[in-house]
Amino acid sequence: MSSTSSAGRSSAGVAELLRRFRVRAKLTQEALAEAAGLSARAIRVLEGGQRRYPRRTTLDQLAAALELSADEIQLLEVAARRPSVTDHLGIPRQVPAGIADFTGRTEQLAQLIEVLGIPLAVAPAVVVVAISGMGGVGKTTLAVEAARQVADEFPDGQLYVNLRGGSEPRSTADALLALLQSLGVQPVGTTDVQVLAKHYRTALAGRRMLIVLDDAAGAAQVVPLIPGTSSSAVVITSRQRLFELPGARHLDLDVLPEPEAIALLGEVVGSALVNQNPAAALQVVRRCGLLPLAIRIAGGHSSKTAAGFLQLAATLADDSGRLDALTGSGRVVNRSVAVSLAALSVGNAVDVAAAETFPLLACFDGDWFPLRAAAKVLGRSMDDTEDLLERLVDLHLLETRSPYRYHLHDLVRDVGRDLARTVLSEAALADAFHRELECYLAMLWRYAELLGVVDLYGSWTATSWSAEAADQTDPGQVLSWLEGELANLVRLVRAAAAGDEAERLAAVRLALGMPRLARTLMRFAEAYDAMSAVVTLPVELDISLEQGRLYQMSSVSGALGLIRESLTWGEQELPLARAIGEPTRLSASLVDLAENLGFDGRAAEGLRYAEEALSLVVDTGASTNEAGANLAVGILAGQMGDLARQQAMFARAIELLLATRPVSAALGWRLIGVSLRESGQHKAALTALNSAIELARGAKTEALEGTAITEIGVTWFETGDYSKSCDVLAEAVAIAVRHPQEHQEARPRHQRGRALAELGMVAEARLEWEKAIALYERIADPQADEVRGLLAGLAQR
Repeated sequence: MSSTSSAGRSSAGVAELLRRFRVRAKLTQEALAEAAGLSARAIRVLEGGQRRYPRRTTLDQLAAALELSADEIQLLEVAARRPSVTDHLGIPRQVPAGIADFTGRTEQLAQLIEVLGIPLAVAPAVVVVAISGMGGVGKTTLAVEAARQVADEFPDGQLYVNLRGGSEPRSTADALLALLQSLGVQPVGTTDVQVLAKHYRTALAGRRMLIVLDDAAGAAQVVPLIPGTSSSAVVITSRQRLFELPGARHLDLDVLPEPEAIALLGEVVGSALVNQNPAAALQVVRRCGLLPLAIRIAGGHSSKTAAGFLQLAATLADDSGRLDALTGSGRVVNRSVAVSLAALSVGNAVDVAAAETFPLLACFDGDWFPLRAAAKVLGRSMDDTEDLLERLVDLHLLETRSPYRYHLHDLVRDVGRDLARTVLSEAALADAFHRELECYLAMLWRYAELLGVVDLYGSWTATSWSAEAADQTDPGQVLSWLEGELANLVRLVRAAAAGDEAERLAAVRLALGMPRLARTLMRFAEAYDAMSAVVTLPVELDISLEQGRLYQMSSVSGALGLIRESLTWGEQELPLARAIGEPTRLSASLVDLAENLGFDGRAAEGLRYAEEALSLVVDTGASTNEAGANLAVGILAGQMGDLARQQAMFARAIELLLATRPVSAALGWRLIGVSLRESGQHKAALTALNSAIELARGAKTEALEGTAITEIGVTWFETGDYSKSCDVLAEAVAIAVRHPQEHQEARPRHQRGRALAELGMVAEARLEWEKAIALYERIADPQADEVRGLLAGLAQR
């Protein structure tokens, strides 16, 4: 019996739409293939649901051949769109896409859905389900299918972590760091598992989330990853039974019963072939050990003819050669992979090339690799590489989990790496890693190049760091690619940092490109991790790169509110910036150091650096940092009570901000408004903050608008108009709720609680403060302690 996900039932997929349009056009699969310029196999794969996300060019060819209307083309495009890892509100939806031909496991799926659907109100503790079974038996597939069907039960999202329990298990600390980043928690500056687990459980408190911990090595690895309250649920998959896991419900998964295994084979090769050749079908599934993964791989290369199917059965019966190298599930998967590769090696040019590239693709680390990196490593064009990868997807040797990103099952990867060690030299493997590094380095610095960033590190000199991405002309597209590759960027920086001198230099260059990306995305955790890996790395650098790594470490630390750490790095890099003497670089260092000293309560000291920066940009004409220098002088002068100078500096800053992007101008106006309020100039502060709101609205950045509204609410509070403050802050809360990924809800609730308390609305104030504490704690913000103090004071009233 076959099951489909709730997502699959809610709207037509590519397979159903294509079949419907083809039948209406009175075309056979072969006729449609000829009209569209595609292979008949491609049409069969699409209509059979084996490929759910065809590429754009394929859709265009099909639409033209079928003479589809604009509305019908849109339907097909929507069906072919891969799911995002977050929804439009930034809520994480990380569970991988399910498979179209999910078959069998009816009883186990029902049990899993029933357990996960236990209402929150009656759950005595966090629901934990541990699915155990040998590799390739379908544990992840079952977990993902269940997660898809119960998605509505978990409105705060789904988290997914591959724990890689097969060969090189992921450390618990690394898994916690990944989960904390997904939850929006800022770096906490430690890899201590107990500390990280505390922040993780705090971040999950009150949230209704589903966490899928895939391929656990053992109970010790996952115990710290279990939430502390019953609001969330956990599904764990493991190749061993996790007896030591307290309170877990265990679901043991065995190989498929023969009828279900044959049904799955029918989904892969076509039910007609299976029904016409029952003996061969039984032999195939038995030789695949009744393992779903092996059945999919073995059936994937069948020619879909009776002769081809019988040949598949005969080939699988051959245990000669290297197929005896593995045992258990590894052996049967090895057999299926070997049979598929052997069939490819005598096929057409694309098939032969796909078989040749498979061992090298298996050497990618990380949970996925992108099409662009694969093309670079293979030395092929993007189109040719996509053809090869999609052919391997057809054979179930690769999976696609998001647009143009590919994944290998751990057992398949193990087989590929075993083959790579046989057919590839150490030099070839090292060259592949260097090509991967070059790909990511080029995309990072091409983005900076397209933005017109000043070249501070010699990145576009004779040997341009961005040369390999010269084909990219749209900064928005490059940004989108980089945002999806943040995890791989950090992984590559760490891997290169552990390598030889040349690789360590590449690690520094990669890391130096990440802070600009972080500032665009307003997401600094990955840049902080990358810079932390290289800031003290023993590697020979010229003074420009040495100053750069110290400056960028200071910059991302400051962006995360780690002011003392930022000052430490900033004070180390300033002498290097002075030695270089380049005005843009030096003025940026001075402005940042000045602002951090102001945040640290050392306004007089900071003002000296800000004044030096301002003199530098005026004298040299280095206008890039002129607005920032004027803002810094004005803010620090205001902190010291020099209001006349504050106003003069702000007037010049405003003049400069008018020539910048609306978002930059809105940010500048907000800083001016806050500074004016803090120096007691409330009327002027309201004017500045309203300007920030108008600019943010014009730029359609509601989240930025919300932060300015919050500051207006605080300003009204300081004027004593608590009722108006309360109303304005309620508006800010509503905006923050619409943008949970920005983590801005705590501050307006914090401040609104103060206004409510002043109005004598004690119960309402308490509720706002309790919510603010929970929100601050989720992102490890120390302001939670301040709100606790307010609550304590409320109790004494």
